[in-house]
Amino acid sequence: MTMTRRQLLAAAGLTGGTALAGGARAQQGQKLNVGFVLVGPIGDYGWSYQHDQGRRKMMEVLGEEQVSSTVVEAVAPPDFDRVVTQLARTGHRLIFSTSFTFYQPTLRVAPRMPNISFEICTGTNTAPNCAVYDGRFYEGRYVQGVVAARKSRSKVIGYVAAFPIPEVIHGINTLMRGAWSVDPDMKVRVVWANTWFDPPREADAARALIDQGCDVLCQHTDSPAPLQLAEQRGIYAFGQSSDMTRFAPRAHLFSSIDEWGDYYVSRARAVMDGSWRPTDTWGGLDSGMLRLSPFTNMTPEEQSEAVRVAEAIRTGQLHCFEGPIVRQSGTQVLPAGQRLSDAQIKAMNYFYRGIDATIPG
Repeated sequence: MTMTRRQLLAAAGLTGGTALAGGARAQQGQKLNVGFVLVGPIGDYGWSYQHDQGRRKMMEVLGEEQVSSTVVEAVAPPDFDRVVTQLARTGHRLIFSTSFTFYQPTLRVAPRMPNISFEICTGTNTAPNCAVYDGRFYEGRYVQGVVAARKSRSKVIGYVAAFPIPEVIHGINTLMRGAWSVDPDMKVRVVWANTWFDPPREADAARALIDQGCDVLCQHTDSPAPLQLAEQRGIYAFGQSSDMTRFAPRAHLFSSIDEWGDYYVSRARAVMDGSWRPTDTWGGLDSGMLRLSPFTNMTPEEQSEAVRVAEAIRTGQLHCFEGPIVRQSGTQVLPAGQRLSDAQIKAMNYFYRGIDATIPG
């Protein structure tokens, strides 16, 4: 079942408050109710769409006899507490908060609902009843940088960015490293859209980048709008979260695809059998939580290079955050031969040299 934010709140006559619901372990013969709180609409064909695809796989694998699910789309931060409270009141014992936007709100409400298992996507720290999970999206960004450097004639890559949070920042940095591995003269320009999903605003950001001379576009926003504008303007671009080939068949190079289904199956099973724990999961190409769509609009040589780099990342032969790493100011962060830890990557708040943008304060 999918519901909008307003439909869920109206159905409940909800005015606020808190509630406890169910045990973290399903009683024998009792169906597990799972809630999904989405930051955007399922129809974004990007981030929220892929989370719903993961939910659908969970339902298919586990079956309606064991599991039911409720999706609440396009939840604004001010409504988060009310949405989660209603999910709790209606017996949902496992709740997925599928955006960094909901990270702090989830940590705030979880202590009031200790019998519910929460899962926070792109969170950074666990809590007694909160697990965190994420994909190593930066691995796909590195491959995008390699391909973009091969394709670009202007030597300037454009990046439509959502918000200046570490997940977005380290993705931009990794794109830069991938591009520099091909051509040290490459530059990256960034326009902050200040939204996860707003097609007109995303298109405006893409337009500004193209007008500044960018001839390959990347994005960390959720709609196909930047990709579609790239097609209109005759340049290349990459899709986001799902395979977006169909939206711009002449511009699309490849998409980095988020795969949540197996994780959702395993976590629902863990609640049902009582083995759920507040784990910290960060999976990449090696785990299947990230995969790349088929390559399009690329020469055989470009495809071979992209495959080689992706395989080197998958097998651990290439590490995306290996030194030397140098800030925009020229200050060295990390010398050659060392690697950033996961904690350092997740806390990244600076741009690498070669990125022509500032991080808003």
